[in-house]
Amino acid sequence: MTSPHSPLAIFDLDGTLIDTAPDLAAALNHCLGEAGHEADALEVVRPHAGHGARAMLAAAYERRGLVLSEPEMIEALDRFLGHYEAHIADRSRPYPNVVAAMDALAAAGFGLAVCTNKREGLARLLLDTLGLSARFAAICGADTVRFRKPHPGHVTETIARAGGAPQSAVMIGDSAADIEAAFAAGIPSVLVDFGYAPDRAARDKASVEIGDYAELTPALLHRLLAARPTP
Repeated sequence: MTSPHSPLAIFDLDGTLIDTAPDLAAALNHCLGEAGHEADALEVVRPHAGHGARAMLAAAYERRGLVLSEPEMIEALDRFLGHYEAHIADRSRPYPNVVAAMDALAAAGFGLAVCTNKREGLARLLLDTLGLSARFAAICGADTVRFRKPHPGHVTETIARAGGAPQSAVMIGDSAADIEAAFAAGIPSVLVDFGYAPDRAARDKASVEIGDYAELTPALLHRLLAARPTP
């Protein structure tokens, strides 16, 4: 567990720490195929990959001019999640340079945590399969706590579970949900512009943007923490 006096780097998961889009797209296409539809290309699915299975399914059917009823959605979700869990890391991989960046942060005294809108069980399974779980003082999923991003409570609870303190935490994410949650929690944020949803809302509120994890250095995060307004 991180000391309250140690800085803490909190990572979103899908589209930030791990490129999970290939396996999420495969699960979606499994569902579509079972329903008699053609598969979607990865690049069509990728912008929706960080929004969760329900949103991905809804978007896929909307592209076909269709809407799933709630019973149909529940059935599709079960099929999606069953396939995804069985193939959770067939093609999902950490983004380039992120492991080296985490090594450098840890060596500089930073604790690490994950705050994701993915279900905690799936997040842990993914990170376990990729050999990354032990790096994190906390892994806080959508079903771990009462609130989920963009609610700031998801971030503050992750900080608490990691043993850190808000005044020494930084959020790293790829979407408006990540950046909004950090902003509302009063902590600085780093937007990775190679993720799934780095839209204008995210760019406007992020403390800084990076285009490669080689830029995520201890010095950068210390500068962001030093510039944080005093409550």
